[in-house]
Amino acid sequence: MDRIERLRARLLNKRPKIYVDRAKFYTEAMKATEGEPMILRQAKALKFVLENVPVVIFPDELIVGAMVKDPPSAILYPEGVGLRILPELERIGERENNPLEISDEDIELIRKEIAPYWENRSLGAVAEKITPKLCLELLYKGAFYVATEIAGISHFSVDYPFLLGIGLEKIKEFAERKTMEFENLEITEPEEIEKSIFYKAVAIVCDGVMNFAKRYAAKARELAESADGERKRELLKISEICERVPANPPQNFWEALQFVWFIQVALHTENYEQGISLGRIDQYLYPYYRRDLESGNLTYDRAVELVGCLWIKTNEIVPLFDELLTIYFAGLPTNQAVTLGGVNTNGEDATNELTFLMLEATKKVALRQPNVHVRINEKTPKELLEKCAEIILSGKNAISLFNDSAIIDGWVNLGVPIEDARNYSTVGCVELSPGGKSYDSTDAALFNIAICLELALFNGETNFGDKVGVEHGKLESMEDILESFKKQVEKLVKCMILTCNCFEIANQIAKPTPLASICNSNLELGRDLTLGSARYNFSGVQMVGLADVADSLAAIDEVVFKRRLISLQELLNALRNNFEGYEELRQILLNKAPKYGRDELANHYAKIVAEIFAREVMKYRNPRGGRYLPGIYSMTTHVGFGMLTGALPNGRKAGESLSNGIAPKNAGSLTTAMRSVAGINQRAFMNGVSYVVNISPNVFRGEEGKEKFISLLKAYFGLGGMKCHFNVVDASKLIEAQKNPEKYRDLLVRVAGFSAYFVDLTKEVQDEIIRRILEEA
Repeated sequence: MDRIERLRARLLNKRPKIYVDRAKFYTEAMKATEGEPMILRQAKALKFVLENVPVVIFPDELIVGAMVKDPPSAILYPEGVGLRILPELERIGERENNPLEISDEDIELIRKEIAPYWENRSLGAVAEKITPKLCLELLYKGAFYVATEIAGISHFSVDYPFLLGIGLEKIKEFAERKTMEFENLEITEPEEIEKSIFYKAVAIVCDGVMNFAKRYAAKARELAESADGERKRELLKISEICERVPANPPQNFWEALQFVWFIQVALHTENYEQGISLGRIDQYLYPYYRRDLESGNLTYDRAVELVGCLWIKTNEIVPLFDELLTIYFAGLPTNQAVTLGGVNTNGEDATNELTFLMLEATKKVALRQPNVHVRINEKTPKELLEKCAEIILSGKNAISLFNDSAIIDGWVNLGVPIEDARNYSTVGCVELSPGGKSYDSTDAALFNIAICLELALFNGETNFGDKVGVEHGKLESMEDILESFKKQVEKLVKCMILTCNCFEIANQIAKPTPLASICNSNLELGRDLTLGSARYNFSGVQMVGLADVADSLAAIDEVVFKRRLISLQELLNALRNNFEGYEELRQILLNKAPKYGRDELANHYAKIVAEIFAREVMKYRNPRGGRYLPGIYSMTTHVGFGMLTGALPNGRKAGESLSNGIAPKNAGSLTTAMRSVAGINQRAFMNGVSYVVNISPNVFRGEEGKEKFISLLKAYFGLGGMKCHFNVVDASKLIEAQKNPEKYRDLLVRVAGFSAYFVDLTKEVQDEIIRRILEEA
């Protein structure tokens, strides 16, 4: 095996653990700083953690800096929602889905030292004190919406071009200079006092990260003493690199990769493990690559190996979810996105040699992280389209494709300058971030649109008896039903946004982020990112269940009001009884009613539902002053929400999965389905959309198949589609993997906007993917 294969095998062949060192040192630091300004406490806590966690350099690796000492591991973030696992701790190693190992000593540490301190101090505890009771009730029922900011914000694309160009030492010097202006009585305005506290925090976290790197320099020197040959030379080089970066701007490609990774580690230590993304990495690293290649200091193969080592590092952590969250966010995603290709700020093609090299590294590594996103436009070279097609059709299921035309237009429509619109990068699964310094909170919440239809049909009550919606008069027409539906969406979106805004304020109070502020804010403002110091301050919320609602509205219109096959009351009775005794009616709804992705009436209702949600979301602003942006994707909440949603007029029974992202649920041909999806105004959904297309491996074979695939993609993007990703896998292979998971440990599938190992998914999600593939085949 070569180096990448050995590093890859080390991760695949181990059962994940729970990592408590970060929680231990973070809690100790917070206890020691009671009474100080919160931003200083957070800065000192980050510094203390980085200066005390174990320093580990693993065999073979060329990029160093471990988030955990024994990967893969899940980091405990007690200040967020990490302590939701308390009731499961003693049995978490035996649970059916995603078991995690933990020692008795660590369980005792959590229960005696960590959990008691955070009981009334966590983000959740703070948020609960300021969030309206009804909003919390709806949140905790789990059926209406899920608000992720209770764990922290994360979900942003790091401004690495800025950081690489200046280094942390210069940022620290700037912060110390600003602090001295205050100490020397040169400033007296009240807001300047607040700025001085911020700058103190900035200097502290810079010190912490630079000291962390120097600890790795020392560790590499120590290991080199007992190494020999090539590994000794590698370790000495690693030591040299860690002495320089991230304190200083990198001088070469290897240093630049190491710089980026140290910042990623530190940001994940400060925040939490979701969606902290690396931006347009082929663009900002290209000058280092080109210079090293031309000077003879780097070969293509060595560059692939270095990038592969970085890709593998992103796989060292998994999220720590309790059993419920494992259903809503199955597959252990951390969603560190990288963006490749696209255009530059002048609108010219930005594809370069590093774009292809990083795709080759992705093909070679073939792990679930990072999320590799390729920007496509009319200027994209044919060679890049062919490379993407090659990877996708090979069944690696590791990359997603984004349409520059639709996305850039969407940003411009929101008032983003064209240069920043062209410089957009991706975040997490499918989310979008305009170029420049942006703090997007792209995964603030996920919203069950299907339950709004339940409320509309049952006078504000769900099928399970929750009276939470808006009461309405008698429903006598489609207009009445749509009006009631709009009112339910209006109320529940308002509750969701209010919940998110309360959680954002809780983050301002309890979890300022000085390191993230260095990365993405305007430092001259002297304010934390949570207070709105970024250039762009969007928040994103996602709709789940679009196809179910579109198909249901079309079924009511066609079967009840147009063809009059049944009365509305008969339909409601069938829904209340989960179709028990109404199987003939259910078959009519399943097989005779129009379907989104196949029939114009249902496509029409899909557009209406999308417009209602987008319009409602965009009415609101967050505490940072930014707009809320709608998206359409689900992670695996379509399975979780589905378990808590009653029967629907499209023939779906209570408890069954809802539709995934923007995809149709019962589509016609592939081209018909893609036309239907593109017919929705995706430019209105600038938080991103997820469209998973399931293709049999036999459909696009050989060079001719590759050309047909590229033509299909161009046609979809030409119609306005924003994004798509593909599952190229045979359902029989997935069924076999269910029976013999140990033989398919590295089998990747596209779940929503992310890839996961099929065997890591819950049985419900596995079955849902198999069902979709069989239907679409």
